[in-house]
Formats: sequence, structure tokens, C-alpha cells
Amino acid sequence: MKALSAGAVISAAMLYRFQHDIEQNTNQIRGKLHNTQIKLDSSLPGNLRDQTLPASIPSKSTNTRPQLPLPSIAQTEHYIHQRFIPTFKSTWNEHIISIAQKLTNFDFDGAVKSGYGNAKSFAEDKLVKKK
Repeated sequence: MKALSAGAVISAAMLYRFQHDIEQNTNQIRGKLHNTQIKLDSSLPGNLRDQTLPASIPSKSTNTRPQLPLPSIAQTEHYIHQRFIPTFKSTWNEHIISIAQKLTNFDFDGAVKSGYGNAKSFAEDKLVKKK
């Protein structure tokens, strides 16, 4: 259980880090685009310039772009307890039951007799005929 909790915490931390990196990269791209737009606009003649273009980089508004939802620790723990562990246990139990049934239904005497017969015929064919 500790390993699952640690995995959930590490996953949440990685998701947070990736979201932070994406936001930083997006802000850098937004700034570069704005600077390029300003340079392009300033290269135009005065009568063709966009007068509504702001001089500074537009502020990052959280309402204008969608945010990636980050699952909370409680949601992750709920998922692990309610969905992942029962599914894993169910699959594990099905495989164990299947193996147990195969072992129970295995004809050990027949396999030994067949193996003995195969070994005997191999020995007779390969070893006896060579002499």
C-alpha cells in the first residue's frame, strides 16, 4: 500500500511539474509572438499600423485559456482504492484459479508414462542403433 501511495504522490508531482513547464513554455511563446507582432506592426507604414495593438505583453489571464485539470491526491487515492485494486485483485484471482484448475486436472500419471515412453524410444533409437 505504501508503494501505491508513493507512486500516486510521484505521479501527481510529475503531472504538476509538466503542467508548470507547459505554462512556462506557453508564456514564452506568447511573449515571442507579441514581440514579433510589435516588430511587424512597426515595420508597416503609419497609415497601415494597428492602433489597437497594446505596447506591452498581454497579461496571462486564467479565464482566457483552458487549464489542465490536475487530479487531487484524494481523487487519485479514491481511484486506486475503488477501481485499480479491485480490478487487479479480480484479475489476479482469475489467473490463480485458472492455474489451480489446470494443476488439479493435470494427468500426472499420463504425463509421466508419456515422458517415460518418449525417453525410452529416444534412447532405443539413438543409443541402441548406434552400436
